[in-house]
Amino acid sequence: MRTVDISAKFETLREAKAYGKIRLKPETIERIKNNQVPKGNLFEATKLSGIFGAKKTGELLPFCHPIPIDHISVELKLNEDSLEVFSWVRGKAKTGYEMEALTAVSISLLNVYDMCKGFDEGMVIEEIKLIEKKGGKSNWYMDLKGVKVKLHCESENLKKVVMDYLRGLKASLSDNAELYISVGENLPMGIELKGLESVIAFYDFANAPSEVYQEIKVGKTEDYLIVILPENEKKIRFFFETFGGILGHLLCRR
Repeated sequence: MRTVDISAKFETLREAKAYGKIRLKPETIERIKNNQVPKGNLFEATKLSGIFGAKKTGELLPFCHPIPIDHISVELKLNEDSLEVFSWVRGKAKTGYEMEALTAVSISLLNVYDMCKGFDEGMVIEEIKLIEKKGGKSNWYMDLKGVKVKLHCESENLKKVVMDYLRGLKASLSDNAELYISVGENLPMGIELKGLESVIAFYDFANAPSEVYQEIKVGKTEDYLIVILPENEKKIRFFFETFGGILGHLLCRR
């Protein structure tokens, strides 16, 4: 057993929203409306429980990474026969906030159950679900379907590594290409994409500080988008796993 390795992922702004519902007797609804639940104010206690639940997600679920949380919101809606819970969790991290949002809803509903179990034995918790997530790979990742790539690599082993990633991105090899990938050989560039190179260098240094001298370069000519990779399998894997999904954007693919 192991957690998912997220070391190569971007820290980006991410958020998730979740929903859940608990069925209640009409008498219970009236107690809540009139603040007559013996254990106290159910609305405030339930919101606090959801916030605490979101913060403790990494401790409750063994395979869930503990991640920084910048915002948690828990809202309740009381209906004729049920109480609905909505959660929104937001922050900057390498992985998403789905489990935090779902935990916030789950713990909120459990709190309602705990506060009402003395006078409502027919409660049913149901329909806990994720309703939205933003900011992760699904929002910015783009494959290279339809993109023709020219690859220069002297090492057969490294060539296979690059080819595996290109196949995963759905690219195809061709001499008449728009993306040129060179492993180990520098090529002249008309325009060097300094901003992107700086971002790559930042994440690359965090990933392998002792190998910072082996640079990854990205640039353009009139004919190609050019990526120059060092003859280092670790660096190649880092580049494709971290930045492979944005190559299509650089080619203005939609």
